[in-house]
Amino acid sequence: MPERTSLRCAIVTVTAVALTAVITAYFEQQRLRQRDVADTLQPIAALLADNQKIIESLKKDGYASSAGAIVSTYLARIRKDGIPNNSPMKERVDALVSNNTTIVALLSKYLPRAHSAEFRVAAGKFTDYASSLRVEWQSVFEIFMAGGNVPVTAPEIPAGFAQAVATEAS
Repeated sequence: MPERTSLRCAIVTVTAVALTAVITAYFEQQRLRQRDVADTLQPIAALLADNQKIIESLKKDGYASSAGAIVSTYLARIRKDGIPNNSPMKERVDALVSNNTTIVALLSKYLPRAHSAEFRVAAGKFTDYASSLRVEWQSVFEIFMAGGNVPVTAPEIPAGFAQAVATEAS
């Protein structure tokens, strides 16, 4: 009889230890997930909101009819009015490109731990958009000096990226 009691005690102890380990691992995983959201996804969402404000201010001030037309509009304006007269627009577009660069850096940090395939796809599209816009923006003065034009197909912000970030964060 004492052997059965010892066996039962051993089983209860092993079960309790295993259950404690599972619960601890679960809460640690939740803590790491919350840290990921706070360190990467929330800053991405804030930068996207800032980008939207920049784009809306550019549209409101007549600097662009759409997000994809920003660089071509800037090029047309500096040809018409000169570079100094368009410095407020340049500063805003610089901020937009800088925000995108930060978003791409945060995405590269987060992607190995991303939970959904949809988010990975949306992040890839955003990275392509940000890279295209940066290259186009960085080449605007060369194009200006050469008398050329920016490509007809301007980079557009991928539809649904902000929603993908919000869904991934929840």
